[in-house]
Amino acid sequence: MIFGLTMFIVFLVLLLIGFPVSFSMIISTLIALFMGGYSLEVFTTQVIEGIKGYTLLAVPLFILAGNLMNSAGITQRIFDFSVAIVGFIRGGLAQVNILASVIFSGISGTAVGDQAGLGAIEMRAMVEKGYSKPYSAALVLASSVIGAIIPPSVPLIVYAYLAEVSVERLFVAGIVPGLLIALTLGIYVYFQVSTGRVQAPDPEPFEWKTVGQTIKDGFFALMAPVVILGGMLGGLVTPTEAGAIAAVYAIICAAIYKELTFENLKGGFIASVGSTALIMFLVGVGTSMGWIISAERLPILLSDFLLGLTENKYLMLLIINLLLLMLGMVMEGIPIKLIMVPILLPIIDALGIDRMHFGIVMSYNLLLGMITPPVGIGLYVMTRVGKVKFEHIVKNILPFYAPMIIALILLSYFPQLSLWLPSLLFD
Repeated sequence: MIFGLTMFIVFLVLLLIGFPVSFSMIISTLIALFMGGYSLEVFTTQVIEGIKGYTLLAVPLFILAGNLMNSAGITQRIFDFSVAIVGFIRGGLAQVNILASVIFSGISGTAVGDQAGLGAIEMRAMVEKGYSKPYSAALVLASSVIGAIIPPSVPLIVYAYLAEVSVERLFVAGIVPGLLIALTLGIYVYFQVSTGRVQAPDPEPFEWKTVGQTIKDGFFALMAPVVILGGMLGGLVTPTEAGAIAAVYAIICAAIYKELTFENLKGGFIASVGSTALIMFLVGVGTSMGWIISAERLPILLSDFLLGLTENKYLMLLIINLLLLMLGMVMEGIPIKLIMVPILLPIIDALGIDRMHFGIVMSYNLLLGMITPPVGIGLYVMTRVGKVKFEHIVKNILPFYAPMIIALILLSYFPQLSLWLPSLLFD
């Protein structure tokens, strides 16, 4: 036990003095292995073991697909279609922002992909119509969370791998929660505009002709989520195979829209290599940390402690949610999953909480951390994409926590929101 706690203390100290998360994980793990008398070979063995799973092969493929589609003209066509569909609602372009995130979420697999892909397009359009730049950046940031809940989703793949649950079922479990998050954001934006809290231009009139034209112009872009998800939901392909299909489909779309250039391909592959290397590195090191956590019996000890506090699963979900929200404020989502999933699984299993339901709750909770200071990576992405000061984005993102926390509460305490669709399709 003592060496596991030592690992966590060293890890937190290193984070506080400014070490990168990855190096903090490595150093704290090696110190714990050395102090505990374990062979240092455990580290390299577990790193290799952690990244060789077939399931994780889907991660680079979906990242590549999202990056290629960002440079294939797909994002602009999705945005144009969204304008035609919901531009007439009060808060027009703000509602478009949310719908576009829903559609693009069926392609990108990451919240950051949504921010980088749709962010610049959405912000430019909103600012031109009179929305403030900080508000536009904050809405892009809030709606981008949907991108990592509605499948395909890299965070859900990582959780499925760690919790040993079906990726296909977990993907399906994310559909209704993603739509719920979009709905709560849409209602809140409507409230903001209706009460004058946010100054917005008059809505655009709805025209069937415009809808038809955007469908025609963006048909292949709009079919991307259908192609990616259809095969998985129909049981024709695995998530990994769907990722490969998505990448190939992105290249085909780029050719159709005459965006297939060497520079676009080069940029997409380079960005994907960087993102994949970071994720796989964290997963590998996190597996080593998980080995120590198990060897030192920390999951059993923490489980006994928390279950000693309460055996009410609803109160336990509240405690876990608060813990994850606090961790999300200072760490990134994937490292938290790597550390906490092995610890929390015995607790949720003991209380009869479904692992898939918990996977959606945990993933969404940690995505809120992505848009929360001081570490929230999404905040820094949007400062670059939107060229907005960090403190201005923080000020404007704060009101959006209200609808997003409401969505978290609903997802936590109404498990059928996550479990109904998988049971309908697979049972």
